[in-house]
Amino acid sequence: MSEIPIELDLLGLLKALQTLERNASVSLMYSGLRIPQFRMLNEIDRLDQCTVTELTELLSITRGSCSVQVSELVKNGLLISVEHPSDRRSFYVCLTEHGRAKLSVARRDLGVMQKELKRQLDAASIESLNAFATRMLMGHHPSV
Repeated sequence: MSEIPIELDLLGLLKALQTLERNASVSLMYSGLRIPQFRMLNEIDRLDQCTVTELTELLSITRGSCSVQVSELVKNGLLISVEHPSDRRSFYVCLTEHGRAKLSVARRDLGVMQKELKRQLDAASIESLNAFATRMLMGHHPSV
């Protein structure tokens, strides 16, 4: 008996990703953060402080985009910039207490979404999705 080849439903995956992103955006509404802001604050919190250059690499975004986001978050009181002690041209960004509070709310709300997704999936599906995400983030994806 021959196996029937399984086709990858790329358009279905893209639609699912869009739905996942929309649901995450809705979950973040109470915190007042958008997904890019959440990702940035989350990385800064993880490192305690970092430079714009480090953020561009961690978030895989352009320096210009990163600078605009950092400026917006500083203006909104979620980040502060601190002069680099050995290089006066450079600076670190750190979370403010207000930024930590918003990040905490966002994490809580995304945690609710994560629990709901986990409830809907079996362990093998979760493992496959996590492995797929890891491969994609490490650059092991098909060339276009």
